[in-house]
Amino acid sequence: MERANKPATLKSVPPPQDQATITFSDKSVKAELPSKESVEVLLKGATVISWKDASGDEKLWLSDAADLDGKKAVRGGIPLVFPVRKNLSG
Repeated sequence: MERANKPATLKSVPPPQDQATITFSDKSVKAELPSKESVEVLLKGATVISWKDASGDEKLWLSDAADLDGKKAVRGGIPLVFPVRKNLSG
C-alpha cells in the first residue's frame, strides 16, 4: 500500500573509527580516548585515581601511601560517590 506521507528510508551510517577504549580490572575501570587522554576510576568507592592528558601527563595528585583496596578512603583523586547513611528513624 502506498502512503502519501511515507518517511524516507534511513541511511546506514558506519560507526566512528576512533572510539574510546574501556578496560576493566578487578579494582578499576580505565577509559582511553584515541587522543591518548585517559581516566581511571576505582570500582569500590568510585574515586577517580588517574586523569592523564594527551601527552601522558598525570593531572591528579594521589599519595604514594594511598591504599586502593577499598578498606580506607583514598588519599587524593576525586571521590565521585559518597557513602549513603541508612535512615535510622524508621
